Amino acid sequence: MHVEEHQGAEGPSSADEEQQRKAYEEQYWDKKMSGGGKLLFRRHWYKQYNRYLWQSVLKELGDLEGRKVLFVGCGSSASAAKDLASRGADVWCNDISPASLDQLMKHPFGDLAERIHPVVSDAENTPFEDDFFDAVVGTAIVHHLDIPKFFDEVRRVCRPGARFVFSEPLGTNPLIELFRLVTPSLRVPTEHPIRPSDLKYFRENCESFRMLGEGFLSALSFPVFFVGWKSAGHAVYRATHAAELGLFRVLTPARWLAWSAIFSGQLRGERPAAKTT
Repeated sequence: MHVEEHQGAEGPSSADEEQQRKAYEEQYWDKKMSGGGKLLFRRHWYKQYNRYLWQSVLKELGDLEGRKVLFVGCGSSASAAKDLASRGADVWCNDISPASLDQLMKHPFGDLAERIHPVVSDAENTPFEDDFFDAVVGTAIVHHLDIPKFFDEVRRVCRPGARFVFSEPLGTNPLIELFRLVTPSLRVPTEHPIRPSDLKYFRENCESFRMLGEGFLSALSFPVFFVGWKSAGHAVYRATHAAELGLFRVLTPARWLAWSAIFSGQLRGERPAAKTT
């Protein structure tokens, strides 16, 4: 990404840095979606885990019949968009990367096509009307964003009490952080996995907030999936996932050792001032 050399004596402003971050994200994902590099979620062993994680997200979302759902950072995940639409929702698939949405809309959605609406924009500055959505959902997107600005925008475009469900990677397990350190090509350099200090933003903006750890003991299924033993991998996942849920109920802080967590709640009623143009 090109950065202007003449930034002035005080260096780039925060607005400049924000625009550079967003431009980098758009270029990065456009390149990846066009086949220009490796992606973690495309690895076959991670796909298996991700499917289980997505089922947990859907369970947290609850009934979607007749709901307007904002799918933030949808990428090219046609199967996830289809899952939402097949549950009776009208789904607005929002992503910063035009190439990602192009890939998404190449999928043959059939009768569900009229329920799926692609929209290119960054998640902190969307074109939607105030109080438009009944639910907002995403996977591994919030940790790419300016979290306070993201919540301001989500609360603007969603009605008070709208369902909020996101799965996000955590940045608190030393072994997982070591894996991230030695595999930089699998992720965006600007991302920041969720840490305990970030929870204040979720709690400030969501009622009935809860955090569900995912991928601690069940990460033992990863090497089994990696070698191609799918049936064994599923058996290992189900057994270890049940065990880790029991552990997290008894020892709540242990959830921060997980690979990911699901953050859910209802958006609070007092919203930021309406967006002006």
